[in-house]
Amino acid sequence: PLRDRKDDISILSNHFVDKFNKKYNRNKKLEKDAIKTLEHYKWPGNIRELENIIERLIVINNKDKISKRFIENTSRF
Repeated sequence: PLRDRKDDISILSNHFVDKFNKKYNRNKKLEKDAIKTLEHYKWPGNIRELENIIERLIVINNKDKISKRFIENTSRF
């Protein structure tokens, strides 16, 4: 489970941001506080849950940077 692999969350998150930036022709970045928010989440699901959340953040965010506040306001964190 992802909750047992907290050290991988930053690497995986950035990988998924790159993947979905290419898919949707975007240029989004995760701010450091956003990554910390993802690292502190309890992750009841697996890596696919993280992937789905990152895709959603890429699609619905109108700004180039994804912040902690944006994640907290649009997700269940």
